[in-house]
Amino acid sequence: MGLFKNKKNEIPQPNSEEVQYRRYQHYYQEPVQPRKRKRISKLFGLVTILIILAIVFYLAVMYMWSRTSDVDDLVKIEDKQSYVQVEDMPDYTKNAFVAVEDKRFYDHDGIDLRGVSRALAVSLKNGELTQGGSTITQQVVKNYFYTNETQLTRKVKEMFVAKRVEDKYSKNDILSYYVNNIYFGQNNYTIEEAANYYFGATVDKNNPNLPQVTVLQSAILASVVNAPSNFDINNISDSYMTRIKTTLEKMKQQNYITESEYTEAINELNQ
Repeated sequence: MGLFKNKKNEIPQPNSEEVQYRRYQHYYQEPVQPRKRKRISKLFGLVTILIILAIVFYLAVMYMWSRTSDVDDLVKIEDKQSYVQVEDMPDYTKNAFVAVEDKRFYDHDGIDLRGVSRALAVSLKNGELTQGGSTITQQVVKNYFYTNETQLTRKVKEMFVAKRVEDKYSKNDILSYYVNNIYFGQNNYTIEEAANYYFGATVDKNNPNLPQVTVLQSAILASVVNAPSNFDINNISDSYMTRIKTTLEKMKQQNYITESEYTEAINELNQ
């Protein structure tokens, strides 16, 4: 009876294979990441931080540099003898420039983020920095302050100064500065000079001495500022004709002219 009881309470001992398996489970750990991969990861993080710091430093320098441009000086454009403010122009004349150059002009605060994003996407696709994406406000800044500067530097400063211009001036003021300080070809730098020279017309509704500029003439003037050295108003090429038609189409789509005004202008252009 005592012998049977001892056998019942005897604790079974694991064999050698079970001991080896338990030791393996106890000491097993995930493989350690190679040191080389860790070094690469740290190097990548360091480079990323340095790039971010460089961009921040660059933007800070551009901001400080942009502060040297005094936006109060823009009022000097009003001293031009042929200056006409947009409130005195036909609506279709001033808005021809809005339609073709900056359709969200009345909505943004100097920088059109959608336009900038679109221009950046096109630039990346083409492999080079393009001019697109500038608002009318930015173009006012460029034409007055930064005409001869390199493109990237100018673009960044344009944006900083454009915000200050929008804070100080009304949309009508900004649009007036734009159309009165831009090149229309043949040594004409205001829209009134261009209308007088090319059409014998005026953009000033208060001028009784000349006929008022038409819808088509407004579209022609708005279409030339993109490339005044390539487009000749006195000898309209096929590419220039296409651009004028595009401008008229945009004016109609954005409700700056009626369907009948559009049709009349197209018919006049095709004559």
